[in-house]
Amino acid sequence: MAFEKMTREQLDNRFNYHAPKLDQAQRYEQIRAAIRDTAILCVGLTPVSPEQTRALNALDEAMFLFNASIARTE
Repeated sequence: MAFEKMTREQLDNRFNYHAPKLDQAQRYEQIRAAIRDTAILCVGLTPVSPEQTRALNALDEAMFLFNASIARTE
């Protein structure tokens, strides 16, 4: 897979604020709730450990990326 230099337009889209439109805010909250519920369940089932911390960080990143996919592409 070849990588290409990002355009100014792509960089602006990536780093600008995207105000929620239409039902986006509700979908953001649904994603946050699903990730939070998953985190609560998994923290309850696993011991405190570096792996648990990494998993929580991965869930946080997943939440951000799901919401960014909505904000940046719609």
